[in-house]
Amino acid sequence: MLLHEAAHALAHVRDIKDTSRQGRWHNAKFKALAEQLEIEVTKDPRIGWSPTTIPASTREQYAEVIAELGRVLRLHRSVEIGGGKEKKPSPPPCVCECGRKIRVSPTVLAAGPITCGVCGTEFTTEPGDETADEQENT
Repeated sequence: MLLHEAAHALAHVRDIKDTSRQGRWHNAKFKALAEQLEIEVTKDPRIGWSPTTIPASTREQYAEVIAELGRVLRLHRSVEIGGGKEKKPSPPPCVCECGRKIRVSPTVLAAGPITCGVCGTEFTTEPGDETADEQENT
């Protein structure tokens, strides 16, 4: 939950030690900080004051911020997934007489014939593939 992490951030900027046991045990100082952010905290016997919930009033108070964060995170993920770059087209498939297909870079194809181990014929670019013709002519 973001508000749980916000309470930790608040502790950090205020130089307050809010956890122990390698950050697993949340102490009463964490509870107080979380309550300042208007989230409810309950005590767990293993991890201290860590379990947090958002009351309806807090949810309403942060509704616009949560919606904006959701929009920005979706935008970030779409850029991250797409990489923000156009993908290079993959090389054209090459085929042999028995119908097997392979893809190799234009430079590998230009270096010399590639022979099919099944039918013994040379792999060539598929007829009508303009990009292959352009690459052969360059």
